[in-house]
This record gives sequence, structure tokens and C-alpha cells, in this order.
Amino acid sequence: MINLITTLERKEDLPALLASAADTILVSVRGLSSSCAQPLSPEERTEVSAKVKAAGKRLAILANITLHEDMVAPAEQLMADCSAEDHVSVFFADPALFYMAKKYDMVSHMVYEPETLMTSSPDGEWWISRGVEGVCISPLLTLKETVSIASTVKKAIVTVHGRTLMSRSYRKLLTAYKDQNHLEQEVTGNRRLYIVEKQREGNMPIFEDETGTLIYSDDILDSFDFIDQIIESKPIAFLINGSYMDLNQQLASIEAYKKILDGTNASTVGKEYREQFSSEPLDSGYYEQKTVK
Repeated sequence: MINLITTLERKEDLPALLASAADTILVSVRGLSSSCAQPLSPEERTEVSAKVKAAGKRLAILANITLHEDMVAPAEQLMADCSAEDHVSVFFADPALFYMAKKYDMVSHMVYEPETLMTSSPDGEWWISRGVEGVCISPLLTLKETVSIASTVKKAIVTVHGRTLMSRSYRKLLTAYKDQNHLEQEVTGNRRLYIVEKQREGNMPIFEDETGTLIYSDDILDSFDFIDQIIESKPIAFLINGSYMDLNQQLASIEAYKKILDGTNASTVGKEYREQFSSEPLDSGYYEQKTVK
């Protein structure tokens, strides 16, 4: 069975997501997540975890930053807390968290999520052989590459919908731009800022917080034309990324992929979805073209 994972972008969205067909809610936490989603405090994470468990779903925690010395203690505390919650997984990038997982008997609850870097079967198989719960395939691959990896790595997670994270820097690029140009507008935590490349027409969301700067794709990946092939590769889960997506669209995305998994024709579902959100920049992402031409 293929599970559906989706992100919690705003804390107030939780009731609606718990009522949806999503199997796992992926949340960001303060100090350990690099994401445009609202980060949860330790107390909020505990509260959300209890609600997720009561709803019969799983909670996933995004801990995707590279650890520095001042982050070790919070990371240790997170792993200790999660070790007592059997419905919780941790999406990690830094191998240091994997070694912490050994200490807290959490290895089987760890998901390797290095964002754009999981691009080969040997890399994924190496992590699976270490006992992790799964690995997230980079969304910057062609359909052929994605299917090849998912078919080989038996616990693969494929991003099927949403904006794609194109770049992440630990530098605060918006603050530097603001200071250089003597601007008064607040840039940190501002979710209304976009950049436009000279060779592109679309607006690329850009977000800065205490962890650095994130740049997202100008289009929204949808996989309706390719989903049957992805299903045949037998991944363990689909990820629907709610970044820069309103709640109604996120819920409709979850419902659409659930219908497909339940047997409804993907072309029919895709046509209905695209008609409902015709004003959105829906696109096939990199399925039909390599990231580097």
C-alpha cells in the first residue's frame, strides 16, 4: 500500500489535514527544520503529536538542517522525545542524526531526506541496508530516473505534487539584499516575496528565516500524467508538498491522489483537478527534461 504524506504549513491547518486522506503529517520544528512552513515549538510539537495519534495517523518531523554544536542538545532532546512515540518518524539529512537514532533505538523510524541529493539507487540502497524507514528521491529527476530508483530501492518516497525546493543556502540572502539597497521592508519570515530569473517568466517564491534562504520553483509539480508509471515502481509513499499552496488546493491534491490510489482513472482525476485550479502554474516538473540540459 502506498501512503500519502503531506506537510503542515500552518498550525491552524491541522484539523483539516487530520480529516483528509493523508496518512502522515510532516511538520517543521523550530531550530532543526529549514522550510517555509510554520515551525513548531517543542510544546506545540507535543500537542500536534497527540492529535495526530488520536486521529490514527503518523507524524513525521522534518529535521533537515546540518547540525552545528549549538544544535546538538535540541536534536538529542527531539530524538529522546520521539523514541517514546511509536507513531513518529524523523526526516533527516545530516548523518549525525542517524547516529543519534542508534542511541535512542530510532533507526527504523528515520527517513533519509537530503532534498535534492538522493539521485542514485546505490545511495538509497546503502541507507535502506542500515535499517532506515525509507528514503526520499530527489524531485529534480526525470520520470525515467525516478521510476528506476523507486523500482530498485524498495522503501522509496516520491514527491508527486507541489512546489519544488530548488535551492537552499545558509546565508541570509534577502537580508543582505535589503541592507545593500537600504530597504525598509521586512524580509525575514516574509512569505510574499518572489524572484524572477532573466530566462524565466514565472515567479519563484523566496523565503528567509533563521536557518538561511530557500528558493522554490515557479511552477507546481503535478504527476497525474505519469502517476501510473510511478505506482508501478512500488514506492512506499507519495509526498504532497504544501509549500506556497493554500489549504483548499492542498486538500484537493490529497483527495485527487487518494482517488487514483483507490482505482479512479488518473487522466480523469487530473483533468478535474486542473480545471478546478486552472489559474495555478501546474507543470510536469523535471519528468520530461533533465535538470541540467
